[in-house]
Amino acid sequence: MAESDRTQSGEGPLPPLSAEEMRTLAYASAIGREFDFPLLVAAMGAPDEALAEQLERLTHAGVLRERPGGDRFAFVQDDVRARVYQSLTASRLRVLHRKIAEAMERMYPDPPSEVVPELGRHFFLGKVPERSYRYNRRAAEVARENDQPEEAAHHLERARIDLKALPGDHAADEAEIAEALGDLYYATGDIRSADRLYEEGLARVGTGNRRQRARLLLARAEVARDSLNGGNARAQAQMANELFSLEGDLVGVASVHRILGRIAFHKGAYREALDEAMEALDLLQQSNDARTLGRLCIDIGNAFSMLGPDVQEEAAGWYQRAIDRLGEVDDWAEVARAYLNLASLVGQTRPVDGIEYLAKGREIAERAHEPRWAGWGLAMAVEMRLQLGQVEEAERDNQQARRLLERSHDALGLQQVLANAGLISEKRGQWEDAELSYRAAIGRADELLLSAESAQANFYLARLLYKTRNLAGARTAYRRAVEADLPTLNPPLAKAFRDLGQQIDEGEREDGGGGASPEHSAASS
Repeated sequence: MAESDRTQSGEGPLPPLSAEEMRTLAYASAIGREFDFPLLVAAMGAPDEALAEQLERLTHAGVLRERPGGDRFAFVQDDVRARVYQSLTASRLRVLHRKIAEAMERMYPDPPSEVVPELGRHFFLGKVPERSYRYNRRAAEVARENDQPEEAAHHLERARIDLKALPGDHAADEAEIAEALGDLYYATGDIRSADRLYEEGLARVGTGNRRQRARLLLARAEVARDSLNGGNARAQAQMANELFSLEGDLVGVASVHRILGRIAFHKGAYREALDEAMEALDLLQQSNDARTLGRLCIDIGNAFSMLGPDVQEEAAGWYQRAIDRLGEVDDWAEVARAYLNLASLVGQTRPVDGIEYLAKGREIAERAHEPRWAGWGLAMAVEMRLQLGQVEEAERDNQQARRLLERSHDALGLQQVLANAGLISEKRGQWEDAELSYRAAIGRADELLLSAESAQANFYLARLLYKTRNLAGARTAYRRAVEADLPTLNPPLAKAFRDLGQQIDEGEREDGGGGASPEHSAASS
C-alpha cells in the first residue's frame, strides 16, 4: 500500500506537521469529528486568516475535509482524530475543553437547545463542575422532551458527578437527580438500576420533603410489583399513602390506589383491582393530571377485560381513552402499553386486528426506547399468529421477544415466552418439546408465585396430554388448573377449559373409568 493510501485510511504516521498545525488539530479533535471555523478561532484565540491557511494545508494533506460553505470542517478519518485526541495529556485536554466551552458561552449568551448538550460536555470534560452541572441538567430536559431517555440519563449521570464535586450540602439536589434518573432507567426497562437510584434518593431526601419521599416510596413499590414481589410493593405503597395523605396530595393518594389495584390484578382479584382503580378515578377527577389519569384508564380497561364478555366493549373504551389522554402528554411508553392491552382484548376474536394493534404498540415502544413493551408486543403476537397458521412468524416473534425481555429482566414476560414455545411446538406436532416447554413454564410461574400464569400453562399441558391420550397426565394438569380456579383468573379461557374437562371425562369413560370427575364439576360450577 502506498504512503498516501495509508494516510487516507488512518493507518501509518500523519504527514509532517508544524507545532501550530498540531495545536490546531488538538483543539479540533477536542471539539469533535466535525467543527465550526468560528468556534475554533474563538477557542484558540488565533487570527482567522492564519488559522484558515493552516486548515487549507491540512485539507490538502488529506487530514481534514472542508464542508460546503467553508465554515465547517471534518476529520477525513475518525481514527486520525482519535489518535490526535489520545496523544494529549489529561491536563491538556482539561484546558482545551474548558476554553472551547468558554468560547461557546461567548458565542451563544442564550444557547439554543442543540448547543446546550455540547456546553455540558465541554464543561464536564473541562472539570468546571458548577457550569457543567447547570448545562447537563438543561441538556437532560432537552433530551427528555425529544423522547431520548438514554441521552437524558447520560447527561444526568454527569450532573450527578458534578454535584459531588461542588462544595456544600446538596442532599436535596442529589435526591432529585436520583429520582429523575430512576424514572429514566425505569422507562427504558432497566428496573434494577431504577430501584437502586430510588433507594439512593430515599437515603438522601431525609424526612423533610415528605412529598418527594412518598414519590420515591411509590416508585419502589412499582419496581417491586414489576419484580413480582407483591408484599413489598404493598408495604412501600402504604408508607407512601401515609405521607401523601399528610401532604393532602390527592394525585399521590390516587397513585397509591392505582398501584394497589395493579397488585390485586396480578393476584387475579379483578373486582378488587377495579374497586381500587375507581377510588383512584374519584380522586383524580378533582385534579387535572392527564398523565396519571391516562395510566389509570389502562388499569380500568384491564380489570373490565377480565370480568366477562358482557363488558368487553367497556374495556376497549377505557383503552382508547388511555391512548388519547397519554398521547396528549407525550407519555409514549404508556401509550404503547395501552395498545398492547387493547390488542390482547381484540385479538381473542379478531387476531388480524390484534396483530395490527400489537405492531402499533411495538412501534411506539421502540420510539420511546422501551424494550420491555416492545418485547411484550412480540410475545403477545405468538398465539394470534398461531391462530392464523403463521408458525414461522410466531417462532421469530418469540425469539425476538425473549432477547428484549431478557434485556429488561422481565420475569413475567420470560415465563410467557416459555409458554409460547410450548404452543409453537404443539402446533408443529412436536409433542415432547411442547410438554417440556409447558412444564418449564409451570415451574417458572410457580417459582414466581404467578397463580394465573401457572393455571394457564397447566391448561395448555392438560390439553396437550389429552391430545396424546395421556389421560392420567391430562387429569393431573387439569386438576391443578381447577385448584388455581382458572375460570376466575382467566375468564376468556373458561369455556375452552370446561370443554376440555368434558373431553377428559369422556376419554376416561371410554377407557373404563367412572363418571364426571369432582374437579370438573367444580370447574363447571
